[in-house]
Amino acid sequence: MLMKKVARYFLFAFLIITITANVIILNTKNATAEAQDVKVPILVYHHIMYNYNPENALINISPDEFLLHLWALKNNGFTTITFDDYYDYVQGIRALPEKPIIISFDDGYLSNYEYGYKMLKTLGMKATIFVITSTVGATGNVTYPHFSWEQAKEMEKSGVIDIQSHSHSHREMGNLDAVSIQRELRLSKYLIEKNLDKEVSVFAYPFGSFGALTQSLATFAGYKLQCKVGDLGYNTKASPQNELKRITVSGTTTDYGLIDQINSNLELPN
Repeated sequence: MLMKKVARYFLFAFLIITITANVIILNTKNATAEAQDVKVPILVYHHIMYNYNPENALINISPDEFLLHLWALKNNGFTTITFDDYYDYVQGIRALPEKPIIISFDDGYLSNYEYGYKMLKTLGMKATIFVITSTVGATGNVTYPHFSWEQAKEMEKSGVIDIQSHSHSHREMGNLDAVSIQRELRLSKYLIEKNLDKEVSVFAYPFGSFGALTQSLATFAGYKLQCKVGDLGYNTKASPQNELKRITVSGTTTDYGLIDQINSNLELPN
């Protein structure tokens, strides 16, 4: 009789342990699946100005329209994050908000400082600006003036703007030899780190031009993340970290159109 009670006790204990273990495993799998399902769209803008030629809407947006875009993102529950936030999420260091989004600018135009930075700061939002280091502070021999290192330092210190690399001279990286690629990667990284006293770990390819060689050399140079441009879709924990997708936003896109564009991309298979 005693032996039967002991046997029943151990059987009961075994069942409890087995069920508990299965629940833990199931919850872990669900948590992992949920983490994998976090979708991070990345928007890319360029220049902000009034009265631009409609033919150049792909790289221009009016200040008023950009402000409407920011309000639309906030009103639709999106939270701006940085590339560091995204990278830490991929590494399992931190969680992301429910609807994360990254706003980025390419080239480093003065208008990013005059309009974009101030609007973002007012609304408590963040963005990343990928600068061409050879044109920082340039006002002549460029299509549009670029902000200076002092202005970049102000934006960086505010915590609103994260400055990262868009190469040194804005060349099509996929068409360059190894020596030229390394110069573009390393010189731009060095200049930003020297002038802003920060680590540079994200690279955005000019014209979206890249290849296996550029990706390998960028990683070797210390870039943790690499970005394309003009893509469809979004990024997850499983996305290739050297081919992050970015959605180009046109200046003719309305605030409602922006939300539709983002939601359409979030519905695409990854």
